[in-house]
Amino acid sequence: MAPQITLFVHGKTPNPPKVAILLEELGIEYAVENKVFGDGPDGVKNPAYLKINPNGRIPAIIDHSNNDKIVWESGAILLYLAERFDKAGKFVGKDINERAQVYEWLFYQVSGLGPTQGQANWFIHYHPVKDLHPSVLERYQNEAYRIYGVLEKRLEGEGDWLALKRFTVADMAFYPWILLYEVAKLDLSKFPKVQAYFKRIQALPSVEKAYAKLATAH
Repeated sequence: MAPQITLFVHGKTPNPPKVAILLEELGIEYAVENKVFGDGPDGVKNPAYLKINPNGRIPAIIDHSNNDKIVWESGAILLYLAERFDKAGKFVGKDINERAQVYEWLFYQVSGLGPTQGQANWFIHYHPVKDLHPSVLERYQNEAYRIYGVLEKRLEGEGDWLALKRFTVADMAFYPWILLYEVAKLDLSKFPKVQAYFKRIQALPSVEKAYAKLATAH
């Protein structure tokens, strides 16, 4: 059976897994296509890929079951797929009140933890100047810790999941970034609820299948 969705990914970066987890939960047949940095034939800056995502980043999808509709940006993709295939609102909310809560936590990830932890990753591993003042990295690490503190408090009061009393796209968005906390040289020992939350998501069959599928990308 031809895949309904093509998902563009890159290595072990944290944003494509959000989409793969939802696709697994929805039971949607999809193919993964790996892109590389730069403007080479398979590069995210290649003109062919820039027609798919003008920002030259991953993930992006092509929905072959909807006239090859292209969607880019992980949060937008999650909401698009939910509207297309999750008619009952299981993963995005069954009414406006549930959806509002899911949107709050989803956008908190895409505007908060993702950029903050991503900047910490950059200064540790990729910034060309290696003798920066420690306050530069601390700025992003401390903000990441503040965000993890918000998650910790939410989980203390709410239970197993962030937005609703069930697994949603908000949880799918946070998990891949929590998975890579050590890349940003963070210590989550002060956040036991977050650690338990992480393990709960890690054990889900959809998560295991998504990461196994992403590992086959070429």
